Amino acid sequence: MHRLLRHIRRFFRLQPGRPAWVSGIRAALAVTVPFSIATVLGFRDAGWTGLTGLLVTLANPGGAYQGRARVMGAVAILGALVGTLAALAGGNLWLDATLLLVGVFAMTFARVFGDTVGSVGDKLAVIFVASLGVHAVELDAAVTRGAALLFGGTWAMLQSLLLWPLHPYLPSRKAISRVYTELGDGAHELAALARAAALTEEWESAIARHSPIRIQIEEARQTLATTRVGRGDETERGEHLLVLLEQSEQALAVLFALTQAMEIASHEPRLRHVREEVARACERYAAISHRVAAIAREPETAGVYWPRIPTNAEEFGLEGKWLRQTPVSVLELLARLRECAGAIQRAATDMRRGAPVSVGNPEAALALMRQRPLLETLKANLDPHSVALRHALRAGTVAAVALIVTRVLKLGEPFWVVLAAIGILQPYSANTEERAIQRVTGTLVGGTLAAVIATVVGSQLVLVLVIGVLTATSVSLLPLNFGAFQILLTPDFLLLATLSTGDWSVAENRALGVLVACALALTGVWLLWPYPERRRFPDAAASVLRADGNYFRQVAASRSGTEPQVNAARRDFGLALLDAEASLERLMAEYRGPAHRLEPAMALLTYSRRLAASVTALGEQKAVARSSDMLEVVATSASGALDALADSLRQGQTPPPIPALPVRELVDDPVSGKLIERVPRQLEILHGAVEKLSLT
Repeated sequence: MHRLLRHIRRFFRLQPGRPAWVSGIRAALAVTVPFSIATVLGFRDAGWTGLTGLLVTLANPGGAYQGRARVMGAVAILGALVGTLAALAGGNLWLDATLLLVGVFAMTFARVFGDTVGSVGDKLAVIFVASLGVHAVELDAAVTRGAALLFGGTWAMLQSLLLWPLHPYLPSRKAISRVYTELGDGAHELAALARAAALTEEWESAIARHSPIRIQIEEARQTLATTRVGRGDETERGEHLLVLLEQSEQALAVLFALTQAMEIASHEPRLRHVREEVARACERYAAISHRVAAIAREPETAGVYWPRIPTNAEEFGLEGKWLRQTPVSVLELLARLRECAGAIQRAATDMRRGAPVSVGNPEAALALMRQRPLLETLKANLDPHSVALRHALRAGTVAAVALIVTRVLKLGEPFWVVLAAIGILQPYSANTEERAIQRVTGTLVGGTLAAVIATVVGSQLVLVLVIGVLTATSVSLLPLNFGAFQILLTPDFLLLATLSTGDWSVAENRALGVLVACALALTGVWLLWPYPERRRFPDAAASVLRADGNYFRQVAASRSGTEPQVNAARRDFGLALLDAEASLERLMAEYRGPAHRLEPAMALLTYSRRLAASVTALGEQKAVARSSDMLEVVATSASGALDALADSLRQGQTPPPIPALPVRELVDDPVSGKLIERVPRQLEILHGAVEKLSLT
């Protein structure tokens, strides 16, 4: 019951942000304009134009024109080809079932080559299933359908790329603006906590609250990489954005290091003045970061007033007592914060003025975006434990079974059931259950709404306008709530279908079909090649421990915390932690045992993050802290212990004891000394978490 209540709460939960009205209006025009033109011209199967118009619009990845045209063109052209061939192939039950098994598997498995290719595969699967369900007896009927599909897709491309174009770098600018907004918010909260001498629990909550900034940085990196694909002559705008993206990584590390330092200072009354001055510096950095966010979003109109960050005796105005009380490691962090602030100031100012890039190594920000060769990616996923392979096999099998069951039992519209089933089916059981609730609610409520609209509205022209409004509203709400998207998109498709066929009983058939589809999707995810999260989580957690150990080694072996190998190791840890946290969330959704059995898993991820934060702080202070001379010795022992814990976790064995670490007290620097002193305790807690972690 608690799982059902959790899914229902998520159904009504709104994501932060605003409705994407521009995207919604563009999608509405992509559906209604080709449909109206085809209807006026007496084009057969006009509804197919609206289908590809919507799918091609949703496939738009943003970024450079060439990249967008390539993705949207793939959906339009391949969609027309797939739709034509599927129309000719349909008709025989066992042939159709075989084609569904193979076709849906291939199009779902395409996601192993990236989200963009996976998105194209998803759109093609919808066209493939829909066209297979409406058999064209003659060749000219199939060609006509392909032409309708191509017409709708071509209009969507024409609208997005020529008639209503977007600036190539606008998605990247918005993504980087979000990163700097979050950095500014984090710095502002850091200042407030430092002033208040916050408790350890408050610092931990703040770190967890701002950890998703790693996701935003990765999204910005991916968006910028997509924008730059195929652009032989790089613009200065692109170079400036690359520099800002690179500098955001450095700023994030410094802010995390200051968080660790101020957490320690909160327990030292004699460091009250230090906390106050750090708070002022963080507030100034927050102001700068928010101004950079504004410039990244609107380079031509944003203001350029820059507050300064004090870092030395003259600027602080607190000579003597201030300098005597301030640990040298904190002064170094403040100097690094000022350095980051100055770098992003110059990059933002240069971008606003159109001046050449004056700071940073732009290409370093995207150096880690190189993709693996296709065959290597394919080979890596042809593994029995591959989530992508299992999901693709499951999707193809459920699609074939859905067709056979509905045809044999004569339930509703067979291919509508197939489409609904593969739409509900997700790689993980908890996500599938949530999607099932969304789809059932959306279809029942949306079907009722469609019936009311069909009863009240008698004019076909008015119905087309209603379809446009529903499309615009549903697509604009997609970023906020998938359930609302489903509820409003369902009558949209039902009205399109009834306008094409004139059969208003289709709503009743599809309401029955979605119930059957939910049952089949849930049965498939529970019974077909299940790989429960309790078996997947230990591997994900082990990857976090290994990445944490590697990050510690790289920091200890480097001259400073800004070297490329350190940045790469920090990014690897961040991605591994995000993956493990997502795995834990799915585990909590599907777990039926007592809640206390999950506490070791939570502790393992929490203290992995804390250890990495301590390592980050030590790396940022390494140039001046006396602890740097022993850091490599401690890192070697600690990383070896983390690797041993990871091996024990993967093998399900009791971990070996943690070796004693050569840590000595550093009385002259209360910050970096205490950071190193924390490492043994953090390792002990991680050891205990691995020892207790027995998920059954």
